Amino acid sequence: MMRRTIAALLLCIATNAQGQVLINGRDIALTGAATGISAAFTLIDSRVAHKFTDTAFHRRHPGLETAANRASLVTETALMITGGAVYGIARLSHDAGTADVAFHTTESVASAAMFIQVVRGILGRGRPYVIDEVGEKRDGDPYEFNFLKGFTSFNYRSYPSMHAMASFATASALVSEMRNRDTPHRRIIAPALFAAATMPSLARMYLDEHWTSDIAMGIFLGIYSGQKIVGFSHEHPDNRVDHEFLRPSIRATFRWDGAEMSFSALPF
Repeated sequence: MMRRTIAALLLCIATNAQGQVLINGRDIALTGAATGISAAFTLIDSRVAHKFTDTAFHRRHPGLETAANRASLVTETALMITGGAVYGIARLSHDAGTADVAFHTTESVASAAMFIQVVRGILGRGRPYVIDEVGEKRDGDPYEFNFLKGFTSFNYRSYPSMHAMASFATASALVSEMRNRDTPHRRIIAPALFAAATMPSLARMYLDEHWTSDIAMGIFLGIYSGQKIVGFSHEHPDNRVDHEFLRPSIRATFRWDGAEMSFSALPF
């Protein structure tokens, strides 16, 4: 099931059912511009990191570290598991609308997560703190990149931020779905969702896990992924992924034990 899911999501990134390209020149230009803007943030990375990790500030506000650790639990894995569970329950209860929203939200996070894993694995950017080879912690350098080291070391998987991407992809996808469905009170709900999405990002900087530029690029990728996946799916409802995971279906099973035959049918 997992292999089929990953394969289908990768297929969606490339084409829809009619072979139309999902990623176009405008998307590439936007991503390039966002990369440039995040690069500009490197000029303030060190100063912002020092402000967030000021020990005197931490001592004055001891409860913030607990709050930051809790906010950090909102990872891409947690969000995908939650979305997948909601999708599964909605499918079993024949709630097509909820299944659609849950699946597209999960798809938004998963698609961007696969992209980020490759990018930060290749770039190998050091975090604001680094545990060196002898196990000692040292201050990081925002311009420290070690080609391919991100695939083998957690300390060099800083850019872009997965936490920022996941929380903003979820908020962006939900807001896009509300817009498509003309959900009441969405003008109140949407800002609340994006405000909540900022919490994990701030927490990661407070805990010295990410540079400002990491967060900036993660936010862009999250918002882009949520809007792109939902928009594409509703503009092309016959795309391969939706056809595979959202179409009504029944799986029937026949069993014969030599004495009697049994039959079962499950919706999915």
